[in-house]
Amino acid sequence: MQHSHYDMETRKNSTCPVERTLYILRDVWTFMILRDLCTESRGFNQLKKSVEGISSRMLSEKLKFLEEEGILDRNVENSRPIRVTYTLTEKGKSLSTVVESMRTWGESWITPSGKNCDN
Repeated sequence: MQHSHYDMETRKNSTCPVERTLYILRDVWTFMILRDLCTESRGFNQLKKSVEGISSRMLSEKLKFLEEEGILDRNVENSRPIRVTYTLTEKGKSLSTVVESMRTWGESWITPSGKNCDN
């Protein structure tokens, strides 16, 4: 586990744009959250339902990290009940080309004919 932590710290502080990007977009959960937010703002529960298999704790950690990195904004509406929505920032929106490229590549090379993700 020590090795993994070292790798993340190295990438976090790297001057290499690929390593720095890997630090931010390091796992499947992050990409699934981005996939969903590329189309519209969503609430926590909407994301929880859409990102199949993610725990509430992990989703919360990923959303906080992406907010700290300037990828998304957390918007709190003073309604009853209080509603929190997550929206991509301009920096986050610029990742939509990455997500769409992954979708296109997957459709061409690995997704069985006729199959597609819901989001």
